Amino acid sequence: MRSTETAGAVCVMILCLGFFVGALPEAAHAADTPWRPTYDIAMRWVNFIILVAVIVKYGKEPIKDFLKLQKSEVVSEINQLEAEKDRILDEIKAVKAKEIGNRAHFQELKDRLTAQGEIRKQQIVEQARQQSAIMLEAAGRKMENRIVQAKAGLKMELLDIAIDQAMARLPVLITDGDNQRLLDDYMERLHT
Repeated sequence: MRSTETAGAVCVMILCLGFFVGALPEAAHAADTPWRPTYDIAMRWVNFIILVAVIVKYGKEPIKDFLKLQKSEVVSEINQLEAEKDRILDEIKAVKAKEIGNRAHFQELKDRLTAQGEIRKQQIVEQARQQSAIMLEAAGRKMENRIVQAKAGLKMELLDIAIDQAMARLPVLITDGDNQRLLDDYMERLHT
């Protein structure tokens, strides 16, 4: 009860002071005396002090409540941002761990493919060796066959040349008596 009486007394005093402060400048202005600038400065300070006193008296609790509310909102926002930061850091760690796992998996795949490639390369080389051996063997047989054919052809040509030479020389060398004797030998062989 005492605080409300004190508050009422302060309000009345502030209103009276405000009235005098508001009324006195008009009276002081009419007199136009040399103390006027000093009076204006003093009144500004008095008004400022009154304003501060009213704000402190009646605005202290609402300002405190407002600042507490702002503080709690800021703290809540900071906590949300901290939680968001922690969540993002956890996601970054998960992504890094996944990246490391992916790198290991990629290296494993690379090693496996390289090993398979080496095996396939060896198979291709071995297959090429086998094919080249088969081709060399076939080429050898073809060469042998051609040599045999060439020998047979050469023998036939030599025989043709020998027959041609014999046909050219024999009519000169063989007489009718030689022919008769050859015919007789042939007939004898047939009978025996």
